[in-house]
Amino acid sequence: MPEFMLPSTEEDYDKSGSKFVTFPPGATEVYLDIEVGLLDWEQPGQSMKLPVTITEEGPDKGKQEKISFGVSAKGIWKGKQIYEAVAGEGMPMKKGTDGAKHPAPDSEALLGKSAVGHWVLTSGFKGGDPNAEVVNYPKLQDIFPAGSKPTTEGLM
Repeated sequence: MPEFMLPSTEEDYDKSGSKFVTFPPGATEVYLDIEVGLLDWEQPGQSMKLPVTITEEGPDKGKQEKISFGVSAKGIWKGKQIYEAVAGEGMPMKKGTDGAKHPAPDSEALLGKSAVGHWVLTSGFKGGDPNAEVVNYPKLQDIFPAGSKPTTEGLM
């Protein structure tokens, strides 16, 4: 019989796990406590990203994810929802060169704050290739205020 010795160490083996959030059997969504990172551009002038780290005890503690939102008139609703959930208030506004007020999010108002992440089981093409097989994967869909947990009637 062949013998095998893999390049991973015992420590690597003990720490190993999927990069994806764990779903209990039959579940299509999970809510986990998170800490918010530094808001930054994902695509400058088009979309922003907010990294999060799972802080809830369990198999997903320490896993990192991000949620993105558009900054155009059609996409800012998601940023508004996320900012209000984490900061507890709306985005600050600044007067632009056009004379109108524009959202000017303060990344420090979010950094290090606690919140609740909502992951949903989503389907998509593997690797984003429309010719590849369809796979199910968890996606960070929403962020809610710290202490929000689902009940049969919704969030509390």
